[in-house]
Amino acid sequence: MNQPNPTTTDAPDAPPATGGQDVSVMFATLTAMASLTLLIQGLLAYMLLPDGRGAYAVCIAFATLLGLLLTPGAQQGAQYFVAARRMSVSQGVSAALLISLFGGSLAAALSVPLIYGNLAFFQKAETPAFLLSLALIPLTVISVALDHQLVALRRFRPLAAFSMLRVAANVLTLLALVRGLGLGVDGAIIAFAAGHIAMTAACLLYLRRHYGLAFQIPGRANIASVLGYGLKYHAARLGNAIEPHFGVIILGFIAGQSEVGLFAAASALMLGFMLVSNAVGNALFPRVAGAERIETVALCLRLVCACTAIPMLVLLALSAPLARLLLSNAFLPAVPLLWIIAPGMLAYALSAILMTHFKGANRPQICSWAVFLGLCANLAALLLLYPILGVEAAAWAMTAGMMAGCIFLSLAFHRTTRTSLPAVWLPRPTDAAFLWAAGRSVLSGAIPGKSAPYAPLKQEQEAP
Repeated sequence: MNQPNPTTTDAPDAPPATGGQDVSVMFATLTAMASLTLLIQGLLAYMLLPDGRGAYAVCIAFATLLGLLLTPGAQQGAQYFVAARRMSVSQGVSAALLISLFGGSLAAALSVPLIYGNLAFFQKAETPAFLLSLALIPLTVISVALDHQLVALRRFRPLAAFSMLRVAANVLTLLALVRGLGLGVDGAIIAFAAGHIAMTAACLLYLRRHYGLAFQIPGRANIASVLGYGLKYHAARLGNAIEPHFGVIILGFIAGQSEVGLFAAASALMLGFMLVSNAVGNALFPRVAGAERIETVALCLRLVCACTAIPMLVLLALSAPLARLLLSNAFLPAVPLLWIIAPGMLAYALSAILMTHFKGANRPQICSWAVFLGLCANLAALLLLYPILGVEAAAWAMTAGMMAGCIFLSLAFHRTTRTSLPAVWLPRPTDAAFLWAAGRSVLSGAIPGKSAPYAPLKQEQEAP
């Protein structure tokens, strides 16, 4: 049964840590992951070239998004109830695995007729590559669901280690199969799968060792609760997954492999600027699950805005030489796309924090509405502009969709919390103090209460 009692968790509480320390751990990890991800993008660009990069992009987008379609609640639903201590770890993980396996297997079975159909999208890669990508459907759903469980439990250090393991396994397998054996797109897909297999195995072993994880057939009430939350957030969940790849999907129907490859490479580079937002959002969610902390969310919005915009401007200023170095000369036509996508990516980073607030407040439907609005704006702009601008239309459409969603979420946040614009967006002296404390916690492992920079943050109610 679904119990509201906090004692339903089957392991001791997470060790005490300030929000700054949690953000620091996640930020350091994601920075390292971003470096490896850049390596992956460079390897894909040099080894597959624009045509092969486009084929790989459509296969990965197809498999990962189709898996999400039929697994509502497997990730955010189970995460919410474990974070709010209304389910034990075993109950939450068991529900997530059951939904992932059933929905992922069904998605894989239903996709086979599509692959053998005559849709233009499935002409952008070889049929064996699409069939191989079907293995990714349950793998990616389960891997991400377990990732969400570690976030719910505030186990950021093991999550950091396992995330690094996933990316490292991807890199090593990619080098062995694509560079060493010359398997091309097929090898790249297998390498992607290898990373998620490593992540899944590490998470399951950790949860079993430290939380006594044991599979339990979930009760009807638990499944109903997880699916109920999941269905409310499902549109947002799908949209969040689709939005970064939406241009790839639509271009897969109307453009050539080379154009798909150029846009996929540009959008993948810009998605690296979700680094700060993801780190802050992961630390924020367990703190706002079941409790509204408006000041904390406002602090996070200001920090994410500043810490995303500044490095983004640096990259744009050096975009041409960096593109030549990281992706090769064949991808230089993607440089203008970086400039076009940049404002949308900043809006997307802020949207992620606002969505974390609404998920924690048990209002995930607001996220769904925002994502639906953003996708509509994206699709309309892409179809309208593509005959005029070509592949640049996908970049403009991506920015339009992300900004539309961010504006909607901002309005909803101010209306539901009754906060003014200055109260949320104007910088405060404590913002700089928080950044300084977070940085010190990375370098010296500062202990809460013993370091002066933490003092000004008490009024932020344990801000992450």
